[in-house]
Amino acid sequence: MKAAFAAPFRIAMENNGVSVEQYFRKFHLPTSELSDPEALIPEKPFWRLINQVAIAEMIPDFGMQVAQAKPWYEIESLRPLLRGKQPLRKVLEKLCNAANSQSNTSAFKLHMDGELCWFEHHSDILINNDIQMENYRLTNMIELVQLAAGINWKPVFIRLIMDDNKVIRKNRLLEGCDLQFTQERTAIAMPIGLLNANVNILPAGTNISNKPLEEMHDKSEFIASLKTIISQYILEKDMSIDTIAELAGCTTRTLQRRLKEYEISYTDFMNEARMQYACTNLKLIDMKITEIAQQLGYNDTAHFTRAFKRWTGMTPSKFRSTQK
Repeated sequence: MKAAFAAPFRIAMENNGVSVEQYFRKFHLPTSELSDPEALIPEKPFWRLINQVAIAEMIPDFGMQVAQAKPWYEIESLRPLLRGKQPLRKVLEKLCNAANSQSNTSAFKLHMDGELCWFEHHSDILINNDIQMENYRLTNMIELVQLAAGINWKPVFIRLIMDDNKVIRKNRLLEGCDLQFTQERTAIAMPIGLLNANVNILPAGTNISNKPLEEMHDKSEFIASLKTIISQYILEKDMSIDTIAELAGCTTRTLQRRLKEYEISYTDFMNEARMQYACTNLKLIDMKITEIAQQLGYNDTAHFTRAFKRWTGMTPSKFRSTQK
């Protein structure tokens, strides 16, 4: 793989007070950082290293920490390929096309299925029980989508090649997601409409603030804050754009202008929030489907069923059966 991908491993180890030199020497990796990020280094030792550090140093979410130490879009050998303002679809397609040039074991694909797009990873398995590398890979995949959807976005459905285990469930990015284990490939699902959202890469360490929406000039910051507001008031009877603007502390005209500027559909925002609420509550066996439909403002279950199938590709009953 490209030498640039060693950097997040180093950073995550240093953040945890772990000796980079000791572990790199143990796995026959160059102990000094290579000056050429395009240089090639063996990949398999990193698969062993990431699991060994997680176990020996008792860092169960180490794979996630490596991914967050330096996301793919900040890696020197990838950054020139992904930079610039563009739709999420273009960013993911560029990654899919470039993946094999970055690592000869990896391949990514976009698979359309009804109203969902699956962002899939196809990989040669270099070692058995690949928990931490899959954790690392999955975190990076989610972070890429969050460039367009905001840092609070999570996929409703996630497929993993690993067996169910406590380690992967410690990844806080996966809380509330429908995890499907022992699948053929790692994949995350997103609404197809999200592919049209423009990407805006934030500087490392940027956090969402509590500023009013009208003072937010960063797209990801704006989207994340708007989603938080909508999710908190999704069951209110009057969820018009006027109501959301009032809750956000800005005028309706300002909110409409910002949505138009970022080419964002208010209806898509609302439907995604309804979908998230419905999926979460369908996992609770004591919640009747009719009750969930009524809470979301549907006059009858049939209308809710059609909407849910449009969002997820399956009926509420089918979705609930997959949770058993």
